Amino acid sequence: MRKWFAVAVFMTLAACVSPEEQAAKDAAQRAADEHECQSLGFKSGTTAFGNCMLKLKEIRAQEENTRAIDRANTMPPPWWGPRYGRPYW
Repeated sequence: MRKWFAVAVFMTLAACVSPEEQAAKDAAQRAADEHECQSLGFKSGTTAFGNCMLKLKEIRAQEENTRAIDRANTMPPPWWGPRYGRPYW
């Protein structure tokens, strides 16, 4: 029980990000995306460059979704435990 409480507290504190930190993170990500699209040969300000930026954003969103699904699937069902003959993970 203590382990799950500690995990919950850690996750709550990890979610606390100031607006300035989030803005800096977003700006760094955008700069990295712009560099990636330019390195692929797209010119800034063109439709193709915009599509490249959008595709990178879509890929990141899909990766985050996959990570969230993986996190959800790693939690043991609530009925698992020594009482039912199965060890806790």
